Amino acid sequence: MFEDFNEVICLGMGGSYSEIAKDRLFNKYDLFMYQRSLNGIKECIEYVDENSNAITILPVETTYKGIIRETIDNLITTKNQNIQILAETVIPVNDCILSKTTEFYSISGLIANPNALAKCKKFIRDEMPRQLNVVIAESMDESARMLNNYNLTYAIIGTPKTAELYNLNILKEHIEDFKINNRRLIVIGDGETKPTGHDKTSVVLFLDDRQGALLDIVQVFVKYHINITQINSKTMNPQEQAVFIDFDGHKEDEVIKNLIRDLEPQAKGMRIIGSYASF
Repeated sequence: MFEDFNEVICLGMGGSYSEIAKDRLFNKYDLFMYQRSLNGIKECIEYVDENSNAITILPVETTYKGIIRETIDNLITTKNQNIQILAETVIPVNDCILSKTTEFYSISGLIANPNALAKCKKFIRDEMPRQLNVVIAESMDESARMLNNYNLTYAIIGTPKTAELYNLNILKEHIEDFKINNRRLIVIGDGETKPTGHDKTSVVLFLDDRQGALLDIVQVFVKYHINITQINSKTMNPQEQAVFIDFDGHKEDEVIKNLIRDLEPQAKGMRIIGSYASF
């Protein structure tokens, strides 16, 4: 499945969850590719849209925030209609306090990006000094690099991978507000997959904004006894909505071919955005 690719695009640097998912993927499939890191979801998808030898690994869902719309929105608008989801993995979120020192209670300053601060505000409020000096960084990678400019009483918010890359000590783990929080990431590229027997298919259907349109779609799944694992919709314009559906099965399965055949007349347009092994 991945033999035609030689480059992987990660979202962010410095131990990002995209990098952690890349490590897991490479270990699972015994892969080695040149790694490039970009700072935006749109930029990552545009890169693989223009470079068929590249894949990108992007977050698509979190336990507490739900679907990451930017990933799906950019995936369905690629110029190359063969760009699709090739694999998925789920990474437990583990935000950590990292520092050069080994003493948590000596920390007086914290360097972090706004998103990390927002995810961990309860821990920062309850466990860290009231007079904590907070320094804003643009990313986790920048936080780690900025740490060199401060004394040993400063720390950053990062992942265990960040600690590994920058030789930092993990002072506290799982400092995020939502303790049961997983991040689902998907591999996107111009490729094809084979059925494994434990697969998931993702499609987007463009429907007229009319009463009963979604019910008609769901009834097709009921007809074929196909389990829908996720369904989301987005208004594209006053007359049209896009419905994103994940369901059990692979597009090469005979029953899924029949399902898709019956779905197509119900929609103004339809795009299969991946059939891949379910995590």
